[in-house]
This record gives sequence, C-alpha cells and structure tokens, in this order.
Amino acid sequence: MNRNIIKDMKQILKLAATVMLGFTLSAADENTTAKPGGIHKVKSGPFNINLSLKGTFAPAKAHAILLRPKAWTDLTVAEDAAAHGTTVSANDVLVKLKAKKLEEKIADTRLALELSSLDYAVAVAEYTFATNIAVMDRTVATNALARLEADFKRYEAKTLALSEKSARFSLLTSQNSLAYAEEELKQLKKMYAADDITEETEEIILQRATHAVNRAKHFLERSESTAANTLTATLPREKEDKIDALERARLGTTKTTSTHQEKIRKLKIGLDQQAIALKRAEEGLAKLEADLKLLSVRAPAGGMVYYGKFTDGIWGGQKMVAPKLRKEGKLAAGEVFMTVLEPGLVVVGSIGEADLRKVAGGITGWATPTAEPAHRVPVTVKSISRVPTAPGQYAIRLVANLGDKGYLVPGMSCDIKLKVYENNAALTVPSKALRQNEAGATVLHVKGPMGSTEERVVKIGNSHGGKTVITEGIKAGDEVLLP
Repeated sequence: MNRNIIKDMKQILKLAATVMLGFTLSAADENTTAKPGGIHKVKSGPFNINLSLKGTFAPAKAHAILLRPKAWTDLTVAEDAAAHGTTVSANDVLVKLKAKKLEEKIADTRLALELSSLDYAVAVAEYTFATNIAVMDRTVATNALARLEADFKRYEAKTLALSEKSARFSLLTSQNSLAYAEEELKQLKKMYAADDITEETEEIILQRATHAVNRAKHFLERSESTAANTLTATLPREKEDKIDALERARLGTTKTTSTHQEKIRKLKIGLDQQAIALKRAEEGLAKLEADLKLLSVRAPAGGMVYYGKFTDGIWGGQKMVAPKLRKEGKLAAGEVFMTVLEPGLVVVGSIGEADLRKVAGGITGWATPTAEPAHRVPVTVKSISRVPTAPGQYAIRLVANLGDKGYLVPGMSCDIKLKVYENNAALTVPSKALRQNEAGATVLHVKGPMGSTEERVVKIGNSHGGKTVITEGIKAGDEVLLP
C-alpha cells in the first residue's frame, strides 16, 4: 500500500478518535459536572443515592440473664446449667444455685426479727407508761406546790400575826395577873390593919396573898421569856422554814418536770432507734426472701440458650462463663452469664454522622451475608440511635426478611446496601454552582437571553457525589453558570 495513503488513513483515524473523544467528554459534562468556569445544561434524569454499611445479624429479641441479689452474695451453682445451644421454653430452669445457707440465714433473721418486735413492743409500753406517769407526777407536784403557796399566803396573812399577838397577849396577861395579885395583897394589908380579925386568920390570908403575888411574878418571868423567844426566834424560824419548804417544793416541781421530760425524750429516742432497727430487719428479711427466689433461674421466654452476652450483635464471653455454670461454679452479681435468644433475626450496624440525616425509618435495601455473597436478605430501617456509639458513629437497626435463609445465625457479618434516595426524573446541578445571597436564600446563576445572567432562587433536595437535586426554581434546558 502507498505510504502516503497509509499516512492519510492514520490522520483520518486520529481525527475521528479526537472527534469521538470530544463527544464523549461533552456528554460526560452534560450528565455529570462541567469543567470549572463552564456552563452546566440542566437535564432530567435518574439520581439515586445508595449507602453502603457494615452490619451484623443479631437476635430480634435477646434476654440477658443475670442476677442482681439485694443482700445475698454466695451465688454457687448447685448443678450443671442448661447447655450452651439448648432450646428452652418460657419458665424452664436454666440454672439452680445452692440455697441451704440462705434458707438458714432467713430462719435466723426471722427469729431475730421476732425478738426485735418484742423489744419494740416493750419499749412502746415503757414509753407509754413513762409518759402517763410523768403527767401524773407533774400534776401531783404542781398541786402540792399550789397548796404550799396557798398555806404560806394564809400563814403570812393571818397565822403569823395571830401567833405574834398571842405571845404578846400571854405576856400582858401575866403582867396583869401580877399587878392584880400585888394590889390584892396591898388592900388586904390595909384592911387587916383596921379590923379586929384574929392574928392567926390574918396571917393565913396574907400568906396566901403573898404566895399569889410570888406565883404571878414567876408566871410573868416565864411569859416574858416565852414571848421573847416566840417573837425573836420561834416565829422567824418558822417563817424561814416555811419559805424554805416552799422554795424546795418549787425546785422539786421544776426538777420533776425537767427530769421527766428528759427521761421521756431519751425513751423516745430509744424507741425511734428500735423502730428503725425493726424496719431495717424487716427490709433485710424481705431482701433475703426475694434473693431466695432468684436462686432458681428460669427462662423469661422461649428460645435458644447462649453462654455469655450479645453486645451490638456480637456474641462473646462464652469461654469465660462456661466453667462458672458447672456444679460448684461461682457467679458474680450483675454478670451476664447467659442470653436467651428468641426466634428471628435483625441486622445491626453503624452509620456515620455525615449520612445520618439521609436515612430514616422505612428505608429499604438488602444485606449480603459475608458467608454467602450470592444471597440477598431484604432489610428495612427500623430505628437509628440519636446517641453516638463512638465518635461520629450512630447505631442503626434493620428488620430482616429471612425467608428460607435458615442458615443465618446471630453474630454473622454482612454488607448492607440502602436505597437512600431514588428519583428517575431529577433535575440536578453541580453542588459547587450553589450560592447564598445576602438574604440567606440559595441561588443559582442562570444564563439568560443574549448572554445575560440571572440570579435565581431555588429549593434544594438531596446531595451526593458532588451533585444536588433542585426541587424548585429551574427546569430542564436551563444553563447554569459554574464558578
């Protein structure tokens, strides 16, 4: 073949290739993103968002089996527990723990509680008695004091003055008696000097009169002594004694009242303490009795027994727990040692915060088991946690339609594909073409007639892969200016 012809054919093929390449690039620009500083022509076409996640098949409902005793700490296995992988019905015994020591403890506690009840009853009776006695003693002391005060008032007002008056009157009487006797003797002597009575008779009468005078003098001396003693010693001392007795009675009444109050207060404190102790003993017994019921662990629902626990769909802890579930094994309070899995599976996974707002309940997709990549399990988003499980990650839970895929078991991994958004007639623009005006609205710069540019307010939808759906503000055929 002529070398020139070959050369011309090569140039023609090169030109054709260049033309085709240009066509291809142009088509790509129209359907994806135009080159910087260019123009994007809006077209209606499919726009889909599919989200890929990693997931795990998990039980639809799992019951963690653990013990939370209120008081008892000895959780010793009495006989081997139900085997790992056993299918059980609701209320079947999963494991029995030794109960003898706890039963003995309960019996001792009941006796102690009975004694505490008796002690409390005695304390109540003593408190009641002391309260009543205190009232009576205060009444008696108060009444006695009132009588003493009344007696002292009468004594001061009448008795004391009368006694003083009696002492003075007795003295005056003795004085008068002496004066009368002396006057009578004097008159007898005058009379006998003038009459003719015999000397013997006169002597007898005068002797009697003289004796009367002497006796009156004696009585006067005694009366003077008695009156002086009464007025200066006996009556003042008697008054002092009565005042002292009255003050002692007042102090005694105050002491009685105060002492009884303190005694009653002390008894009340002791009674309150016994009441608290009794209540605590009752609560302690109730806790032990409740703990006794825990020692026969039963299945809360029908399903399969797994040793260990499921966390975020991942099963673990079987090797550590298994020895504890044999006879004489020791369980710890709060430790999940078994999990009962009800029939049915769900898919759990984790979604990043960037995709969080794109996914909502009801979105569908499929899960591909890692063990069977050719199989698809339809899934539907059930819930998304609003609390992060890790920085930037949120738990997602999906309902799985297993169909005939009975080989799937909890703990198997899978790949999740979700149809987040699907629109076969979407109007999209490159995301970088979107702007925000001074009013805060989202705008596009659209090419107008005769090369003019129009700022157009638009409403946007989903964004993905550098493209954003426009729901209002543009139509197919519009030309959007790119920055």
